[in-house]
Amino acid sequence: MDNHFTRIGLIINNLLAVILFLFISHATQAQHPALTNPVGPIKIYGFVLDKDTKKPIPYAHIGLPKLGIGTTSGKNGFFELKIPKKYASEIMTVSFMGYKTFKKKIADIKSPFDLFLEEATLELGEIIVADEAAIENIIRKAVKNIPKNNTTYPTTNLGFYREAKTDDSLRYIYLAEGVLNIYKHSYKKQKEGYVSLVQGRRINLKNPLDTIIRGGLTSGHMAAHRFDFVQNREDFINEKYFPVYKYWIERITSYNNRPVYIIGFGEDPNAAEKEVAIDNGGVGILGSLLNKKKRIVKEGARMKGRIYIDTESYAFIRAEFEITPKGLEKNNDYPLYTGNWRKNSYVVNYRQLGDKWFFSDATREGILSSGNHYSNEVKITDINPNRSDPLPYLDRIAKGRAFSRMTGSYDPNFWKDYNTTPLNSDLAESVQQLENAITAQKAFDNEHMMSLQKQRDSLYIAKIEARKLEEVIANGENMEELELNPKQIRALLKARNLAQNSRRKKRDYQRFKFHLGLGTHFINSGVEALGITVSSDENNQETIVSLKDDLKNRDFEITGNWDLDFFFRKNFYVRLGSQFDFYNSIYKEKSIGVGTAFNLSKKRPFYLKAIAQYSKLRYARRLGSVANDYGKFKIDGKKFNSKSVNLYYGNRTHNIKLSTEVSIELDPGRELYIRGTYLLPFSKRPEIWIKERRQVFKKKRSRPVEKSYIEVTQNDQPYEANMIDDPTLSFTVGLLFK
Repeated sequence: MDNHFTRIGLIINNLLAVILFLFISHATQAQHPALTNPVGPIKIYGFVLDKDTKKPIPYAHIGLPKLGIGTTSGKNGFFELKIPKKYASEIMTVSFMGYKTFKKKIADIKSPFDLFLEEATLELGEIIVADEAAIENIIRKAVKNIPKNNTTYPTTNLGFYREAKTDDSLRYIYLAEGVLNIYKHSYKKQKEGYVSLVQGRRINLKNPLDTIIRGGLTSGHMAAHRFDFVQNREDFINEKYFPVYKYWIERITSYNNRPVYIIGFGEDPNAAEKEVAIDNGGVGILGSLLNKKKRIVKEGARMKGRIYIDTESYAFIRAEFEITPKGLEKNNDYPLYTGNWRKNSYVVNYRQLGDKWFFSDATREGILSSGNHYSNEVKITDINPNRSDPLPYLDRIAKGRAFSRMTGSYDPNFWKDYNTTPLNSDLAESVQQLENAITAQKAFDNEHMMSLQKQRDSLYIAKIEARKLEEVIANGENMEELELNPKQIRALLKARNLAQNSRRKKRDYQRFKFHLGLGTHFINSGVEALGITVSSDENNQETIVSLKDDLKNRDFEITGNWDLDFFFRKNFYVRLGSQFDFYNSIYKEKSIGVGTAFNLSKKRPFYLKAIAQYSKLRYARRLGSVANDYGKFKIDGKKFNSKSVNLYYGNRTHNIKLSTEVSIELDPGRELYIRGTYLLPFSKRPEIWIKERRQVFKKKRSRPVEKSYIEVTQNDQPYEANMIDDPTLSFTVGLLFK
């Protein structure tokens, strides 16, 4: 009997446990479906609306401020935020300038939902009136506080970038998007950071089968650096431009329940254009030399808009500005824009994490002179407040290059767990039209579509297969463990080679490189008691000019050079070059030859190069100046009219030129190089140079010493010694441009 009741008790207990488990499970699912989903993040989505007007609030920030995770609402107020499940107990906030901050625990949110923001109200005592000098002092104080309010060390954040273009009928013709790693320098530096691609796509909205997209924003992916007006110290917060701007306080608003100045700015109609000293720019040793000189330009107010500054910390929070018609007259105003534009307007926001403000997001709307619309936007979706090392060199996307070459249809699940920003309504409509067109084409001409698709995707598939193989090799996996037969292995290797060749073709073959450098050529060129006499002609020995002096000794010449490399194979190229002097001598060299280059590094490219060339060099040192008492005269048909001329003595040589060069990439478009050259003359002859003085267009002529109307002597004895008699060395440092 006792055993019977014991078994009944166990059955009841088990039944109650099952019922309790089902109840708890049901209650958990009702609270938030995503919390019970073992795969994927929590997805929160809905609309941000004004509580009173019920109108959408675009570009509101939604996220976890303590963790630096967030996104923004679209133009219609819609947003979607993806949050890792481990943060389900955190507080989500929604903030926008002029509204009270909304806060709610993530676990208490059920999607979809409409989120209403209430407009913030301020006491009348907070509204102030200030003269322009006082307003400029507010901006000065905010600039001075940048090291206090913004990071003084480099950081790397995760961001989402989008760019799009319309034709002149305002129909979107292409779209590019990417998740980027964004490395930003310290805000003490006005220096552009780096970007690398995590995941991206580029879509032709006009013709999905055309993989060539023309006219993209090749440096748009640098938007997080280009539009960061605080780090770049743009004109309207730069004190040296204050005289051409007019400032006023529009009102006091609220952000995150703190008062904020809204300072309007624009062109001062009573101000004249200001002369501003601007650095010439440059990188490396050559750039440093160029930067010693500044050019003076006259500039007026190029922008108008408003700045938002926190009244307590004096942190820059936001700016809304556009380029004035006067500013748009400048075709190249990088980082903000390059090219011929009819309009460019920007909105830039910063977000607080702890006691520091970080670049948060930026949008840019532009209209080209042709009527085409461009838009690009960037949103930092995951802020990492810790100090960061620079991005790996080979992962960086260079300025001036398209950030993504991938094309295809618009897959809404492409981004997986990454946070993005919603498409605007016009762009979403273009994407939908693209999908409809693809569906229709597949339905009505499936065979033709498959044929074209196969042609377009053959290389793309090869790249995917090659990437799989590279992952296998990188992970140390054995192909035998993957149970691949020899045919499959050969196919994978072929695919890898095909993909590698396609990637390298543009970079390694049929490629030009331009060198510009500064160096020294070690030539001992002194001669004592040298005399030069030039007569009228061979028959009439009337003296035109005559001079005796010492050719002062000099052990080297400072020279400049340019070279052009044309690669006809991966490691082999033809080099054309020219070298010239800067002061008090005649130095003209032209060379042609072949070279080879080898990359010695698997990280930042470090090249070792060897070059063999034929060169023709004309080198002459100035003996001195002499008055032309003879009058007008001719030397081999060239007329000389100057009242005084310079006389030079030197050599024309034909040489074998052997060079060794090392270079390191500063970025994918530039290298810093050091070159050593051994010049071996195999044919030479002495000659003199006659050059006019004090003329706008100075005539000059070189003649061999053996001409009967030219006499060169030393101590009254004929002199025909070569100034370049032995092999010589030269060294050059410079920049290489690709």
